Amino acid sequence: MHLCLTCQRSEPNMARQEQAPPIMVGQTISHFRILEKLGGGGMGVVYKAEDTSLGRPVALKFLPEELSRDHQAVDRFRREARAASALNHPHICTIHAIDEHEGVFFIVMELLEGQTLRYYIGKKPFNTTWLLDVGTQIADALDAAHAKGIVHRDIKPANLFVTCSGQVKVLDFGLAKLLRPLVSKVSIGATGADPVTLSTEAGLLVGTVGYMAPEQLEGEPVDPRTDLYALGLVMYEMATGRNPFLGQSATSTIANILKEEAPPLGQHNPVAPLELGRILQKCLRKRIDERYVSARDLALDLGALRRSLEPSGRTSAVMAAGPAPPLSIPRRAVRALLMLIQVSYLVMYAPALYKFHDVLRVSHELYGSPMLGGVLLAAAVLCVPVRLYLFTALAFDYPDLGVKFRLLFPVVLLLDAVWAATPLLFLGQLQGLVVLCAAGLGFLPFCQRTLLYSAYANAGGHSSAIQAPRSNRLG
Repeated sequence: MHLCLTCQRSEPNMARQEQAPPIMVGQTISHFRILEKLGGGGMGVVYKAEDTSLGRPVALKFLPEELSRDHQAVDRFRREARAASALNHPHICTIHAIDEHEGVFFIVMELLEGQTLRYYIGKKPFNTTWLLDVGTQIADALDAAHAKGIVHRDIKPANLFVTCSGQVKVLDFGLAKLLRPLVSKVSIGATGADPVTLSTEAGLLVGTVGYMAPEQLEGEPVDPRTDLYALGLVMYEMATGRNPFLGQSATSTIANILKEEAPPLGQHNPVAPLELGRILQKCLRKRIDERYVSARDLALDLGALRRSLEPSGRTSAVMAAGPAPPLSIPRRAVRALLMLIQVSYLVMYAPALYKFHDVLRVSHELYGSPMLGGVLLAAAVLCVPVRLYLFTALAFDYPDLGVKFRLLFPVVLLLDAVWAATPLLFLGQLQGLVVLCAAGLGFLPFCQRTLLYSAYANAGGHSSAIQAPRSNRLG
């Protein structure tokens, strides 16, 4: 069962599209005045509220009224509050208090501004340095939780929140497995403050299938290294734009996790550091005893790699503000420019193929042989379907175009290098400009490569920066 600590909007203005019931908005419960509904999940509904005692905005998460009568749901809700309130860390969502209103339990927590990591994955490619910064923050948070005997068990992009300042917060400890009783005790209503023990019914999978470790899927005991597997999977997805184990169904995804190995990082992101690939492969080992021993060890390796990529000694404060976008023009404009290049090539091929007799004749007159003309015509014939494919892929914005273009690039480079000799047929007209025109045609494939990898970096091209998070309140 998937249990959310905080719930995000599916769209930036969701709170205004899906208004909370009048019975909640505008009410004052204890010393909290409810302002608006932010969202809801299977185990709770989140509202923005004002703490009238301290004059600060907060988020309130209520167990739905229909579930409040479910003792099992109430127990899980208490467990969430218990586990999360035991943690005090800058990269973990802060729990201020827990309370009860007319038989309905709620948690008071900090109100966050920004977006979950899920919002960014697949939308903008990730700068490797920023990826390492995010991974280090999450590893530090997990290290603090593991030190208190808490395993999150549901680390995934939707549970990792990026604030407007670039700080990462781990959400949703509702699925945490308590490995030993917590020292502090939390009183919930009139039920007392007994130490919480978390158990799982036989055969019940707790977590999100696409990010579960093999031992979770097999019903084996979990420990902190289970979270490190999920974190490695999240960072792999940040670096490549894809979850390597995601199948067409939950069953196929489970089979992939249990049997398949994640492809080498360089296969989907050729510019990723080799050391990053090694770190992620260690996180994603099937055998739990082959992974990092602790989140602290993982954080140290990520930090060391990040420092090696920062020879200029820039401070982390610069990165925290959010990396700069990779291009000064939008992705749509890049696609339009690339499509224009494909059309330009087709326009060049058309007259040459239509008047192929003239091409062969000129080649024979200038060089005593039709061979040059024949080679150019052959290159044009082979290039036409390639250009049509690229134009179609760009027009429909294929998500894996970066990968496909990387595979096609050697062929495109060879054919374009041959086509760059076309100005030699116009030696009489162009004279000294022949070399300049040939050089321009020879440069075009490299220009396309740079543009295409910049626009489709998360699908196999260059790694570049994501935009700084936009302000969007979320509880």
